[in-house]
Amino acid sequence: MHTTTEFAVHTGDRCTAMEVAGAALRRSGHHVESTGGTLTATTGNRLLTILLGALVHPSREFRRYELSSIVSGASTTIMLRHAGHPTAVSGGSIGASRRRTAWREVTAGLEHALQAAGVLQARTDTGPLRTH
Repeated sequence: MHTTTEFAVHTGDRCTAMEVAGAALRRSGHHVESTGGTLTATTGNRLLTILLGALVHPSREFRRYELSSIVSGASTTIMLRHAGHPTAVSGGSIGASRRRTAWREVTAGLEHALQAAGVLQARTDTGPLRTH
C-alpha cells in the first residue's frame, strides 16, 4: 500500500530541511530536481521498467518521488509521496514488494538525515496516496 510520509520541522528550518532531504535523496542514488519549492527525485529506467516489469534489476527499476513543503503557523510539514506514472509501476507482486522496500528505505533515510541535521520534530505516515 502506497503512503505519504510527513516530516514536521520548524518553519525557520524549512529551507535547511529541504536541502538536507535533497542531499539524502542524492546519496541514495536519486536524481533530484527543484521545481518551484518542490523536489522531484527519480531513479532507475522508466522504459525498462515498463517493458520488463519485475525482470528489471531492482537497482534499475524506475521510481519517482515528490517532496514538498506546507507551512502552517509556526511549523512546516515536508511531505514525501510517490509521483510515478502508473504504467511505470509494474511487476506484479514482486514489483510491489520492491516498491514497498524502496519506500521504507527512502523514508528511513530522510528521517535519519533530518534528525542528524537537528530539524525534525516528528514523522507521520498516512494512508493511501491521494490522486489529483
